Amino acid sequence: MGRRLLPKFTQAFLDRHEKPRYYFRRLGFKCVPLPGLPYSPEFMAAYTEAMAGQAPSPVVQRPARPGTINALAISYLASTAFRSMSPNTQAPYRNFVARFCKEHGDFRVDTLQRDHILRMMGKLEKAGSANRLRKVLRAMMQHAVDIGMRSDDPTRDVKAVRVKSDGYHSWTEQESADFENYHPIGSKARLAQALLLYSGQRRADVIGMGRQLVRDGVLHVKQQKTGAQLAIPVHPHLQEIIDATVVGQLNFLVNKWGKPWSLQVSLIGSVTNAP
Repeated sequence: MGRRLLPKFTQAFLDRHEKPRYYFRRLGFKCVPLPGLPYSPEFMAAYTEAMAGQAPSPVVQRPARPGTINALAISYLASTAFRSMSPNTQAPYRNFVARFCKEHGDFRVDTLQRDHILRMMGKLEKAGSANRLRKVLRAMMQHAVDIGMRSDDPTRDVKAVRVKSDGYHSWTEQESADFENYHPIGSKARLAQALLLYSGQRRADVIGMGRQLVRDGVLHVKQQKTGAQLAIPVHPHLQEIIDATVVGQLNFLVNKWGKPWSLQVSLIGSVTNAP
């Protein structure tokens, strides 16, 4: 069995008694000792707490003057409305706010008008990007009204751009068979397909699946989007594929460095290029 990699931000050393010690060390954050051996229950409990307790990187890289977009961004990201979102929803919002602040952060919130938003949306090539701009700005402006930075919401009468689409293509049986012929049992792509097929869950939930969620042949999943608790029997063919594939300690789907797949990895469609 190969050497197991330490969890991210974990450092190890031998003390003067030649006893191994482990610490959670991350630049800019408090050093946290991790008890026990790596991946033991006590170790992982402390590690999970240390990871969860870290604040996200600030989106505003310079002092924020009162009344500016930067000041609004800081307040919005600390609001109950933002913090009540799931982590997977927070991430794209936070990234957008950071980019918006980089370009417009020093402008005053009360000077933003409907026509400004329409022009910004018009400069974006894709309708989806324009609608995301509108959606995040609406959340920020509604927060601005709530805290008294504005008396009105300039996004109120801004309509979403109509997206022309036939929707997502559903695979035919032949396409599924072709995929399976190309990706044999034991490959990460085949495992990804099987997890999606036999669980019927979203990719965010599939990425989080691991052996610790399987008890007595049943996969226990808490959906990230809805919070619903599901008990999904593990199909014998899915179990066969899991057993034949190199998987991680806490995630079935890991890359060549043993790290979990991220949401940026497209499980189906571009899965042939996945690590």
